[in-house]
Amino acid sequence: MGGTQHIRAGDGLLAYAGQEIHLKAGNKLIIEAGLEITFKAGGSFIKIDAGGVTVSGSQVKLNSGGSPGKGSEAAPLLPDLAVQPDRGDSGEMLVPAQTQAIKRTPFCEECAQASEKANK
Repeated sequence: MGGTQHIRAGDGLLAYAGQEIHLKAGNKLIIEAGLEITFKAGGSFIKIDAGGVTVSGSQVKLNSGGSPGKGSEAAPLLPDLAVQPDRGDSGEMLVPAQTQAIKRTPFCEECAQASEKANK
């Protein structure tokens, strides 16, 4: 897959996943907001706004080891190749009522039976 995808929303772009959303960039990932960015997880948060950077959590660990979380790799599926249409048997012939309707001649089975009885 190649190229670029641009998404533009007038008021909001909202996404929800029951388990995970994974964003990955080969070189750079830039997240930009005019007023505020907040990252929240497990009762802790990091908030960046005009007032500064706020880090809140039961423990704030800086350079204390640990490792980043791991997520699932994105694996988008490409569309299948187009297939030739089925050139099998043609459809059934139209039934008499449909044939009459196409000819714009009304057909009523009960009327036809009544007409046959009257002509006997």
